[in-house]
Amino acid sequence: MKLSSFASVLVFALALVATSCQQSPSTQTSTPTPAATRAAGITAADIPAGYGYPGDRAQIQGWADQWEIAKITQHTWDMWAGMTADSGQTDPDGSKLPYWETWCGTADVFGGTCGKGVARPSRPFRVPSQFTHSAQLKGSSAPAPDTQVVSFNKFNPSMAQYLNAQHAGPGTGGPYNYTSVSSLIALNNAWPSGTATVDRKVEEAPYQPSTSSAPGFAGIETKPVIFLVKATGLTPMPLWQGPAGSTLPTAPTPNTWTTCVLLDPANTGGPDVAPVLATPQQIAQAVAMPYACDKTKYLYAPLSTIYSFKMNADEAASWNAVQKGVGGSGGTAAAGDYGVLGGMHVNSKEIINWTWQTFYWQPGPDTPNKFPGSKDGMTANVKGPWRNYASCSAYNQTQGNASTKMVVCFNPFLETATNAGIPDGLQSNCVSCHGTATVSGPPITNQNPPPSANPTTLPYPPDYKKPISFGQGGKPIDPRFAGFTRTDFSWAIPQNAQ
Repeated sequence: MKLSSFASVLVFALALVATSCQQSPSTQTSTPTPAATRAAGITAADIPAGYGYPGDRAQIQGWADQWEIAKITQHTWDMWAGMTADSGQTDPDGSKLPYWETWCGTADVFGGTCGKGVARPSRPFRVPSQFTHSAQLKGSSAPAPDTQVVSFNKFNPSMAQYLNAQHAGPGTGGPYNYTSVSSLIALNNAWPSGTATVDRKVEEAPYQPSTSSAPGFAGIETKPVIFLVKATGLTPMPLWQGPAGSTLPTAPTPNTWTTCVLLDPANTGGPDVAPVLATPQQIAQAVAMPYACDKTKYLYAPLSTIYSFKMNADEAASWNAVQKGVGGSGGTAAAGDYGVLGGMHVNSKEIINWTWQTFYWQPGPDTPNKFPGSKDGMTANVKGPWRNYASCSAYNQTQGNASTKMVVCFNPFLETATNAGIPDGLQSNCVSCHGTATVSGPPITNQNPPPSANPTTLPYPPDYKKPISFGQGGKPIDPRFAGFTRTDFSWAIPQNAQ
């Protein structure tokens, strides 16, 4: 496939952005970047220098091939430290913004408004696509209300520009835009007869290594998971303690977790304060939420132990609109309440099949058996509440190319809802799941009205017992991809296209 003019333009544009964002980790909390503020609002700023980003592709690929997990883990934590460092920009209420909060959200990128200047970070609340994808393929659009959390996507500058660019492709029907359903379907229909299945794919997301004269960049996608904490009283926040800490171990969604932490916005303690057993007086102040918390075992901690932001009236209304559609399982928000970050998927195009890491809130001790991840290996440059998140990484489907043992990595907030159509979530692997991201024909219309405007895609893998072949290294590509166009491991493309 021919490269579009997007590639050369992106290198120049991102070099300018990245150059303006260079600073050492030791100065980030006090020195705004040169491009940090402007009258129009927040400026998207990529991960700055000093965090090993973007890494050397050949080196990281070597770690994945040999499963050098210690080096993979360090890179994971360095990326987390860079994403969550102080960008030098603030919310209108004066709250400091980490770099990832400056990035464009789903509605900006797929609605064409990314880069237009916003006064607040983009937080387009929605039901995670994990809970609707399988239902849509079966002709339904109604996720089970008791499985719901609220999330959205964020895209770093190079990924946002890639998604909004015009791309070359087969035939004469291009250029193609990956944020448009009709354009994606046209792309899939344009492949000449006889095109090898392995060649039916979108242009790859951007990667540009750093040089002595210019910083590099790589496309990054994120999926933050948000919960509600009320401005007054003590709001319970589910705390993952493994499947055994759930009333439904086979499908341990957050609403079934029996351990919860009462978060206190009025407590001025710092983010390093470990949760403690709640007192009877604190339990009496608990806000009613539809969780399975064992109230006799409530823990208590200051709000500062988790990343939070104050919702304005528009965000509260958006939150409530989502909750209305799923039975109100996440509580009712009002202006001044807090959105808190339960977890976040992060993937970067630093290697061909992307790096994959996920983070979930884990203050105090790690989950029993450290499943699926832990805080082990966290580097010192992770600061503040960000140190209260555990992680796991999947840079390969198996534990190295010589192994047949599958890597298990999932986010407890997102992949545990097997009753919502997520197959084998407790054994899932990021590479295998996202490797089936595809687009084919028009939306499924076996329901009136159709459940979604999304194009037809492959389902998620039914299980994660063996790796999927993507036609690399001389191996034949998995036959399930026949007739589909692969979207470079990005489910965000087919599931958000307009």
